Amino acid sequence: MQVAAEHSSFSINFRARVDALIARPLPLFLAIFFVFLIVYGASIFLIPKRYGRLIVGDGIYYYVYLRSAVLDGDLDFTNDYTIYQAFNTEDPIKKKEMLERKTPIGMAANLFSVGPAVLWSPIFLLTHLAASALGQASDGFSFWYEAPILFLSITYGFVGILLLYRVAADMFSRFAAFVSILGIWLATNVVYYMGVSPSASHVLSLFTSALFIYLWWRGRNGRTRANWFVWGLSAGLMALVRWQDVLIAVLALFEWAAEIWRATRGERRTRAQIFQAFGSGALFALGLVFAFIPQMVAWQILYGSPLTAPQGGGFFQFLRPEMVNVWFSTKRGLFSWSPILIFAVIGFIPLYQKNRLLGAAAIVIFLLETYVNSIVNDWWGGEAFGARRFISLMPFFALGLAAFVDSIRARVSQTLILVALGALIVWNNLFLLQYNLWLHGIGHISAIPTLQEMTLDKFTAPLKALEKLRNR
Repeated sequence: MQVAAEHSSFSINFRARVDALIARPLPLFLAIFFVFLIVYGASIFLIPKRYGRLIVGDGIYYYVYLRSAVLDGDLDFTNDYTIYQAFNTEDPIKKKEMLERKTPIGMAANLFSVGPAVLWSPIFLLTHLAASALGQASDGFSFWYEAPILFLSITYGFVGILLLYRVAADMFSRFAAFVSILGIWLATNVVYYMGVSPSASHVLSLFTSALFIYLWWRGRNGRTRANWFVWGLSAGLMALVRWQDVLIAVLALFEWAAEIWRATRGERRTRAQIFQAFGSGALFALGLVFAFIPQMVAWQILYGSPLTAPQGGGFFQFLRPEMVNVWFSTKRGLFSWSPILIFAVIGFIPLYQKNRLLGAAAIVIFLLETYVNSIVNDWWGGEAFGARRFISLMPFFALGLAAFVDSIRARVSQTLILVALGALIVWNNLFLLQYNLWLHGIGHISAIPTLQEMTLDKFTAPLKALEKLRNR
């Protein structure tokens, strides 16, 4: 009897603590954020870096905009690429590609966006001033310059998570918002791009799209002209970080169409109301274009035109979309690598029932982004942990997942939902460990992973990691 009573008391206390955590999750979110910072900080010293640099891969193309503009006063990347590739003793093909690729007007090419450089610029300028004052200024590729930028990227991602939670908790129950945010944060590839590869643009696109959704939510009860302009700026910032994310502005198009409808169909409609409704759309578009000016200036300098497709027309196969593969292929398919997102997309249905405009926009934007991601030559996203090009849609997935959780709470216990969440988080992070070991030459993942590699093999990853540590 005493054992049963103690067990019951423990269960009650544990449930109470969980309920308290769900009611006030900020301490947990902060703790997770600091874990990201600490783990990434430790990895700088413990894990050998490719070429001995922190910013590698696609990240270098985002970074050179900033380095060249501040240290050289231009956007001629010839010397930037030469300095960087001096560290590259492993990949002659990549070295040749970077040094020899030119734009139509003969400039060193850059196929990537300028947005990350804009978001990184405050910390880079402070770092450069501090390094100069201390006599530590260098070519811009030292850890002095690179590490602060990567910690800032992680911080941007965390701010995006907080913005998402705020919207989800306002629209749905605290429990659904709690489950949704932890699921999106830790059971998808967000955890990889925030904690392992923050030099890519993806965690920044999470921040900008979360900011866009947050501004939409704040203006749900009416927007002033200034609100429309600021919202347009946030849309332009999304496009500045990842060009395709201008598609997310479809939400604003839906909102604007609804305002036009109300202005022209209302019983008390006036000419002033109609004029104001059309003016709202114009101010949004003006804000979007204004925020996108840095990219247009960069393209003008590099390609001789303010609007272009740097990859060239052959990069897109408009009539041969690979939509099924983008969703389900083991070669970095959206749902095969992050199965929790299946429930998020199912949740678009109850999300539509909760808010028809947002739900309809989420469905349309998801399909548009899927199509765009499926018509590029490397629809799988190259070397990537999961479908990285969908990370900008995480705000919609978060709200869809929250809607799904609230829709099943009457039939599924809170405990079972939390257990399922924990299992999906563990599953994702075992996969992340397996993927990282493979990148460092330990273990094996095929170019198109087999079902065994994606399921059973991930459970051996911790053992391989321990063996590697013992043999160091």
